[in-house]
Amino acid sequence: MHLTRLNIQRVRNLETVALTGLQPFNVFYGQNGSGKTSVLEAIHLLATGRSFRTYTPKHYIQHQQSDAIIFAQSASDKFGMQKLATGEQVIKVNGDPIATQGQLAKLLPLQHIDPQSTDILDHGSKPRRQMLDWLMFHVEPEFYAAWQYYSRALKQRNRLLKQYPAPSRETLAPWDQLLVQYGEILHQQRIDIVERWQQYFIEDLAWLLPNLNIEMDYVPGFHTALGLAHDLASHYGKDIERRTTEYGPHRADIRLRTPMGSADDVLSRGQKKLLITALKLSQIAMLHASNRETVVLLDDLTAELDSSAQQRLLKRLSQLGSQVFMTTLDHDIVKQHLSELSISYQLYHVQQGQVYSIES
Repeated sequence: MHLTRLNIQRVRNLETVALTGLQPFNVFYGQNGSGKTSVLEAIHLLATGRSFRTYTPKHYIQHQQSDAIIFAQSASDKFGMQKLATGEQVIKVNGDPIATQGQLAKLLPLQHIDPQSTDILDHGSKPRRQMLDWLMFHVEPEFYAAWQYYSRALKQRNRLLKQYPAPSRETLAPWDQLLVQYGEILHQQRIDIVERWQQYFIEDLAWLLPNLNIEMDYVPGFHTALGLAHDLASHYGKDIERRTTEYGPHRADIRLRTPMGSADDVLSRGQKKLLITALKLSQIAMLHASNRETVVLLDDLTAELDSSAQQRLLKRLSQLGSQVFMTTLDHDIVKQHLSELSISYQLYHVQQGQVYSIES
């Protein structure tokens, strides 16, 4: 799905932005602080319901304003979102209100590629698990329901574990049963998806890091030989002591290994960035194989990647049918890449919260 129109109101310093005639690649350039990354942030808000810069709505809603509004249109659908400073939101698809952000996210798959960030490798298992679950959400139809049931049971069990006096095994038993039931479903789904993901990952890793051998391992978060029920029962005492559930799919991870050791320990910062990019490209490729195009936010392309890596990344995104919204300080080199690759693009100059379309 490609967007043809984008309207943004009251997101940071963007008072009113109206963009039409969007292309497969849309390039926003301007000085730091001009508002170009805020355009990407607004698209991220629309597709996911959250910012990639802050968890607090009042930090991205324009100063002294009560809300922000983002509207987008594709050839077949219209999407609208109002984010309130109170944290509430109103979402509409084709004029009809929808209840959950997940319904909109399903229609508008989005990947954010930040070449400056190595968080996925350096900040524990959570960002890697989130990456896996993004893929699960978009390619496994039964995943979201199982994940919701599991998450609700986990929340209730953890709430009981925080109570005093400590809950008995009998009190926890109903929640344990639900965790086991839906946890095993999630585990089997993840095994199948990771096996498929591996094939695409190998291809995109070779595209960006041709001389590097990296293996992807799925870690389920519990001892599969014994089963989740066994782990919950045998670690009851530890869960009581730590007041949280230590075993289950919510502790799953994706480990990345080189012949010399863990990728996060062995690779250089530049290699880590390309590895993370390869992971995301492989997910986009997996959706593309299912005839689903991904909207990609590419922040500050020229800041971290060398010219060769920049061109390889842009070429691959074009091959995968992605619609790209990207920011840069050096639009001349980006224009050169896109022209050499024969990719259709639209250039926008961002100045003090105003976005101007530039003739290509």
